[in-house]
Amino acid sequence: MTYEELVRAWSGVAYDRLPAEEQDRLALDCAREMVAAAGGERAYRWVLGQVLMLPHTELAGGDVPQVVAGAARAVRRATSVADCAHEEHPYDEEWVDLADWIPDALRMLADDRLEWLDNYDKDVWLCPRTVDAFAAMILGVLEPGSAPEAPPLLPFSDRRVIESFTAVLEGYPQAGTDIGWEVACAGQELARSRGEDRAGRVIAAAALTWWRGTAESSDAAYDALVRGFETVLAAIVDPPCSHDEHPALPRWATDAVSLGVHLSSPGGRGVYERHGPGLKNPPPLEPLLCPQFTAAVARDSLARLREMRAEPGADETP
Repeated sequence: MTYEELVRAWSGVAYDRLPAEEQDRLALDCAREMVAAAGGERAYRWVLGQVLMLPHTELAGGDVPQVVAGAARAVRRATSVADCAHEEHPYDEEWVDLADWIPDALRMLADDRLEWLDNYDKDVWLCPRTVDAFAAMILGVLEPGSAPEAPPLLPFSDRRVIESFTAVLEGYPQAGTDIGWEVACAGQELARSRGEDRAGRVIAAAALTWWRGTAESSDAAYDALVRGFETVLAAIVDPPCSHDEHPALPRWATDAVSLGVHLSSPGGRGVYERHGPGLKNPPPLEPLLCPQFTAAVARDSLARLREMRAEPGADETP
C-alpha cells in the first residue's frame, strides 16, 4: 500500500467507510509502526493516522484498543517535550476540523512540493508537543482517565447518541433505529449516572421529554425514563447551591440533547469549555453542573412525562 493509499484508508476509517475487519487491521498495523517509529522524526505519521482511526478504535473489539493504547504510551515515553514558541497547536481544534485537516497535513508533511495549509505551519504539526498531545488524546479515548492532561475529546459513542437523537427529534430517524430501545437506554444511563456526569444525563433525558413521542415510544422506554429521574431525585437530597440564578436550557430539544451529552463525560465537558459546541452564548459550565439545578430539571421532566401519559389517548401509538 502506497503512502497516499494509506492516508486515504485512514481517512476512510474516520468516516466508517471500510469493513470492520479492514479497520482493525489498519489500526493494528499503524500501532506496530508507531512503536517502531517512537521518538523518530516520522512518528507523527503514525500518531496522526491513529487519531483519524479513533472513531473505530474506541469501540473496536478484541485487543485492538489495548494494542493501540500501548503504542500511544510508547510514543509518549520516547517523545521529549520541551517548551516551544508556538501559541497554538492543532490538537486544540474540534474533531470535525481535525478529521478534515489531518489527511492534507499528512500529505503535505511528506511532500514539500505541495502548497501548505492555511491553518498551521509545518513546524507546528511536527512540534514534539503536538505529537505528544495527540498520543495523549489517543490514550484519553481508549483508556479514560489515563491521560488527564490530554486534549479534551467528546467520546465517539456519545457523538453517535447525539446524531441518533437529533434525527429522531427532527422526525427523520436513522434507518434501523428502534426509538423505544434508544429512549430506554437513555433512561438506564440516567439511573446509573454519578458525580458530574449526572447533570448532563439529566439534561439530555429532559430534552427527550419535550417530544411527545418519547412517552409513546414504548412502555419500557417510558418506565426507564421515569425510574431514571426518580433515581436522580432520590440521590440528590438538600442539594447545596450558591448561585443567584441558574441558566435556561436551550430553546430547541436538539440543542439540549447536544448540551446534555457533552456534559455527560470529562472529555465532553472539556470540549464544551473550549468550544461551547453548536450553542450561541453557551452558559458557564459550573452552574449547569449545580445539583440544585439538576434536581429542578429532573422534577420538571418527571412531571412532564406523567402528564403525557395522563392525557386522553396518550397511550395510543402513532
